[in-house]
Amino acid sequence: MADKLTFGILVNGPIVEKWQAEVIKLLLNEGHKLTLIVQNDNPQNKNGFFKRLQKYPWNRFVFRLWHRFLFKPLSKQPFDISALYNETKVLYCQTIQNGFKQLFDIKDVQFIKENQLDFLLRFGFNIIRGDILNAARYGVWSFHHDDETIIRGGPPGFWEVYHKMESNGVILQQLTDSLDKGVLLKKVYFPVIRHSYKAHLDSIYGNSTFLPVHICNAIMQGNFDSAPSVSEAAVFHPPGNLRMLLFFVKMAYRRVFFHLNDLFKQEDWNIGLIKGSVLNVISEPEKYIQQTQWFPKKSNSTYLADPFIIDFKNDTLLFAELFDYRKGKGQLVLAKASENFSTFEAVTSEKLHLSFPFLFTWEEKLYCLPECFESDGVQLYYYDEVSGKLVHERCILDGYRAVDPVLFEHESLWWLMFTTKDLPSVNLYIFYSNNPFGPFKAHTQNPVKTDISSARNAGKLLIYNKMLIRPSQDCAGHYGKAINLNKIIELTPDTFKEVVFKNIQPDKNSTFRYGLHTLNGNTENTLIDGKRYVFTFAGFRHQLKQKLKKR
Repeated sequence: MADKLTFGILVNGPIVEKWQAEVIKLLLNEGHKLTLIVQNDNPQNKNGFFKRLQKYPWNRFVFRLWHRFLFKPLSKQPFDISALYNETKVLYCQTIQNGFKQLFDIKDVQFIKENQLDFLLRFGFNIIRGDILNAARYGVWSFHHDDETIIRGGPPGFWEVYHKMESNGVILQQLTDSLDKGVLLKKVYFPVIRHSYKAHLDSIYGNSTFLPVHICNAIMQGNFDSAPSVSEAAVFHPPGNLRMLLFFVKMAYRRVFFHLNDLFKQEDWNIGLIKGSVLNVISEPEKYIQQTQWFPKKSNSTYLADPFIIDFKNDTLLFAELFDYRKGKGQLVLAKASENFSTFEAVTSEKLHLSFPFLFTWEEKLYCLPECFESDGVQLYYYDEVSGKLVHERCILDGYRAVDPVLFEHESLWWLMFTTKDLPSVNLYIFYSNNPFGPFKAHTQNPVKTDISSARNAGKLLIYNKMLIRPSQDCAGHYGKAINLNKIIELTPDTFKEVVFKNIQPDKNSTFRYGLHTLNGNTENTLIDGKRYVFTFAGFRHQLKQKLKKR
């Protein structure tokens, strides 16, 4: 393992944006050392008033006026880092302007090199080129808050919102001489908040601040990996006046529609049974999904979701979540194959919300590891055969608001995977232990994955054609849209690599055709769940309470 890294920052002055200050703070908290501040010392444009008017981009006047005086996201609020100047060397640089490029003086580049930095973070200057890009061991790192294969240029995150895209890629790159086509260090994907550009920008800025720390950890562990971008995507620019006015209309309409939709259109899930092993379903998903036998709906105010099935003691048990809009929470219920899965009985009496009843056996006992984020921990229960209830065993990991946890044994270790309530479908975390009860240690690369389309768990891990498969929820566009099956390529305490090898869509001809987010089964039966939308007064009251609580 390498020692902590040394780095420098490129800034326009001691006032930076709040999200940029958070990036620096995270690096310092991890023990990395800020050795040099490189400040832009170029003189201000001295063109006269009329000369500036003549060169002003009037075709983008509306955007520039709004962006400068009206658009105030929290992530871009000014933050004073003057305290860092008092304890860090500062180099004031005047660059040479070559078209749109800024070139650094040879002496300044040599001074930077003499500081033997591991990397430079660019939070200032404009398009920099030349030998400055090689002044640190791992070059100059820069954020690009778009997927470079789709959008180069900017503004950050704007066109994703404007065009109602399903996800927003964010990259940390090592700069090269090509615009937004540098060496790709890390790419992550966040959901697009289509009704608010301000909220969306705060999300992609605030939730991507961990990327430099993540790359530093990879370097220290000897797992540093990068690849040059080969993007040929078009370069985007700020919107023109007419398009900006259209944008305001779009945002007003979407915001009203979003809240009305939230109040009058509730998710209604149901579970379905497929006759066939889960491995057969994976082989031919479209064929088998069409054969789903949906369980009867008894009430529009409640729904069944998150089915798990397991063979235990001469019977097959089906655990699921029963969500009640009148109570605003879910509880766990059980049905048995010996009773034709005809009746669901409550197996918990917790006051907290419980869902996603992950099941496993250990030393002839049946255990359940449900989602219980309100407890601020990962809770383990065992199934009491006499009472037919789940009994709390212990908390196996404290301090995490875990969502959809799964636990499995692989290469002599037990692996615990989950997302968290703050971003329930975005960041995947891994912990490991020598046994299923802990203590658990954190993976060195947490979060090991940040991807709205494949982070959140969708069921038990499987062995399929000698591959370790992790079902995940595709939530790009909306929650629980479909299932992605991920092939895990590498899993150690320091590394994690997986690739999506198959996507499973809901049956478009089914009543429950708007979502599919759980897949579990045994050698005979497979369980899934599906989503439709309904209106209920109970759901309306629940959603209204949630909105008022946020206020």
